[in-house]
Amino acid sequence: MRQYVGLDVSQRETSVCVVNETGQPIFEGKAKSDPGDLSRLLSKHAPLAERIGFETGAMASWLWHELRRVELPVVCIDARHAHAALSVRMNKSDRNDARGLAELVRIGWYREAKIKSEESQKVRAILVARFRLVSMRRDIENQVRSLIKEYGLLFPRAIGRQFRNQVGELLGEDHQLLNVIDPLLSIHEHICQQQSKFDDEVRRLAKSDETTRRLMTVPGVGVVTALTFRHTIDDPSRFRSASTVGAYLGLTPRHNQSGETDTSGKISRWGDRLLRTYLFEAATVLLYRTKKWSSLKAWGMSSRSGRYEKGKGRHCPQDRRDPPLHLGRWHVVRLGPRAGLTLFCRFLARSAGPAMSRWDGGSGDLGQSAGGGSSARRCKR
Repeated sequence: MRQYVGLDVSQRETSVCVVNETGQPIFEGKAKSDPGDLSRLLSKHAPLAERIGFETGAMASWLWHELRRVELPVVCIDARHAHAALSVRMNKSDRNDARGLAELVRIGWYREAKIKSEESQKVRAILVARFRLVSMRRDIENQVRSLIKEYGLLFPRAIGRQFRNQVGELLGEDHQLLNVIDPLLSIHEHICQQQSKFDDEVRRLAKSDETTRRLMTVPGVGVVTALTFRHTIDDPSRFRSASTVGAYLGLTPRHNQSGETDTSGKISRWGDRLLRTYLFEAATVLLYRTKKWSSLKAWGMSSRSGRYEKGKGRHCPQDRRDPPLHLGRWHVVRLGPRAGLTLFCRFLARSAGPAMSRWDGGSGDLGQSAGGGSSARRCKR
């Protein structure tokens, strides 16, 4: 007799529901949200489990890897799809959610979410921590600029140690804001030191990975963008085509069709925000900062020019076949040793430019490529 299990996971306890192949509940209970406790409970009450399902969440990756190690047939269900199915129930409870998840895995009406490898999760943690430090450093620099600007003190663009030196020269030793600015500069120095350690680690990881070095040969793509793309995609074989990669990253327009209404809106912005930000930066670097001309840049500039009718703010009729957000093209990159295993990296950017307002002036990506050249040489920068 086949058995199907639904797990509604919370931080401390997990609600468990086991149903048979006809949908009749066999067992309902709770266990600690620990792989050991869950595996013991499942071996006792669901020894013939065909599938064990739970939603995506903060603890989903950890549970998936640990339960897979003891050879349990676990699947991770997309939380949006699970919510759509579970919301039809009148009463919301952990017990009812576990029952609903068991029904979903029994009838197969779900979309499985792929779990990243442990290596990619570790690299992603480094990239996310580095991104947070870069944001904190930038916020402190903007705050210091704002404070001293009220006293008429201005200085050109600078980051890191150069920023602290210029602020110190402007304030001197007896300025009335010195007691306010010094603690901020002290924190700024410590953040820069920790960011430098992450930068060295990112360079080392990128230099040791062949796929990352190959991605860096694309004009405008540097160490951070290539490494983030490599470990966000993780397993390229899970994508059927390039269009699914764009949708996975939230770079495709929303589509709303009902009756005579058929509209395409802004990009969905679903998926990984960090990689989407870096791809916008790479597109901007390619179009506006790259000095060396390339066919990719020529295509992007030609697509941007003449897209809108002058003074009317709408697309030209001859350009309607191109998506409004498209400022790049698919760039074919082979990932992995198998022949024919390809993935396409699509660089998109909005023509208005507000999405690029948080660009870090080049420091957000370690030595973003300004053209051709050896990727190994850019890794050393």
